[in-house]
Amino acid sequence: MKVPKPRNLILIVALLLLGGGAAGYRILLSPGSVWVRWARVAFPSHITRITFGPYPSAKELRNFSDKGGKYDVSLLDPRLPYEKELIEREKAEAARDGLIFRDFPMASVFDHRIFSDYRDKEQKAVDFLKHLDGPAYVHCYLGKHRVIHVRNALLKAGVPASYWTPKGNAKEYWELVNRLADARKEFEKKNYGRVIAILEPLHARDVDVAALRGWSHYYLGLYTEAAADFKGGLEVDSRNPRDLEGLGYCYLQQGKPVMAQRAFNRVLSRESQNEGALMGQGLAYLALQNRPTAAGIFRQVLAMDPGNEEARNSLKRAEGK
Repeated sequence: MKVPKPRNLILIVALLLLGGGAAGYRILLSPGSVWVRWARVAFPSHITRITFGPYPSAKELRNFSDKGGKYDVSLLDPRLPYEKELIEREKAEAARDGLIFRDFPMASVFDHRIFSDYRDKEQKAVDFLKHLDGPAYVHCYLGKHRVIHVRNALLKAGVPASYWTPKGNAKEYWELVNRLADARKEFEKKNYGRVIAILEPLHARDVDVAALRGWSHYYLGLYTEAAADFKGGLEVDSRNPRDLEGLGYCYLQQGKPVMAQRAFNRVLSRESQNEGALMGQGLAYLALQNRPTAAGIFRQVLAMDPGNEEARNSLKRAEGK
């Protein structure tokens, strides 16, 4: 069992002593007070695509909005009474500052998880943050534990640390953020040529740029260009699952199923339930005429996603129907 640090023990004991009364509750409702401030991290001085920190004051939230922030993402949990009150307060402040508020409840006290759905909520937060179309401020109570879990999960999901690392050239950074947001909108509309045009002026090496440009080239049938894009993303992060998956599909289109298998295996070694990589692995086995193994993989994909028509049709091919 992990033993809390002495300073944390003192605070825990103090809150326990006060927790049954109004004084303790008021302290919990004042994360910026002298009683709590020493234990929380400082509010970040620079904002990035994803900015991590503690529960924000009204002034700090307004400052984030003024600097171009779009989302206020809370990891507080309304099942904890004091956090429920803090969430309601924050919702009102975010709305007043024109921020979009989202909450992914992850109840925790000094890194001790309280409810069994903690990991599920963490994954939902990751899924949201992976596809941002504007800067987000992500926080828990102290800015120490829940945000670190989300950050580590983002890294595992292939989101690079550059998302939350301040850049030296602010102008270049915000051009990247804004062009990515515009490109994602066009990608959702399947305007792949437009995506490529929007991203063309960017010179920054970025896994998101590589993935969007790569898949746009892929859907236009330009597999050589797509493979070059995905390889460029892997130069930034050699284990990025999105670019590895894209490269694997390019290899399939280029008649290189063994190389495709290697790319998909690298994804699956980190994310064993990655549906896209599993589907690609099945197609690679099918191309190599290993029908029984391919069929088994397609059944696994359908168990995860019964509505996957490509997997259903591929299973029929593998079974010779």
